[in-house]
Amino acid sequence: MTARDFLAAALRRWYVVVLGAAVTLAVFAVVQRQAPVFFTQYNIVLVGPSGTERENVLRHPLYGLQPLVGVISTDVNDGHPPLLTGDVDATMVGMGSRTGVQVRVPNLGTQWRPLFSANYLDVQVAGATPGEVHALAEATSARVAEVLEQRQDELGVPADLRAYAVPSSADPIVYTVAGSRSRALAATGLTGIALTAVLVFWLERWRPRRRPAGAAVAAPARRPLVRRRTGSAEVMA
Repeated sequence: MTARDFLAAALRRWYVVVLGAAVTLAVFAVVQRQAPVFFTQYNIVLVGPSGTERENVLRHPLYGLQPLVGVISTDVNDGHPPLLTGDVDATMVGMGSRTGVQVRVPNLGTQWRPLFSANYLDVQVAGATPGEVHALAEATSARVAEVLEQRQDELGVPADLRAYAVPSSADPIVYTVAGSRSRALAATGLTGIALTAVLVFWLERWRPRRRPAGAAVAAPARRPLVRRRTGSAEVMA
């Protein structure tokens, strides 16, 4: 199909073009009104006991803080295992979440060889407003401290051997996360044009072909394969 043929097809299927333009404009309006996402990230460090005369069992590798970090993360996430990511820089907003909280153990290794040797929790919070993000961050820090205390109460850990949850920042910085609006609009427009063109092409492909009037011409009469021999009486006449 040439460009002229496609233009003629688009004129014949004008209703498809109008429908595609209307849908594309509607998506334009949705993209234009997308509100930014507010996001913060901070760490909650588990600090072991200090200044005690008793032997600190947390100094032993078998009883280090790393397993305790995994236990607290699982408890905070209602029994779900810690989220595994291949990069510590991966954020919940980059993974598609626009609101909520993620408490996870940072993977200091790779996707294929994970390494959970950190003694801190990676806390990420996203929300519609900075105030909502701050409130969720404070509630999450309090929740981690409460879960840690409950775990140590269940195990009967003495007061002078207990670990504590210390946030890396009492007032974490809240960032505004927003994509490029111009690129989003351009991608939306190109997608709308491409889908409309494909639909027009598909409808034209299945359009029944009409034969022009007068195209059917009577076929010439066939000559007989056996020629009739003329009799002698006919020849004399």
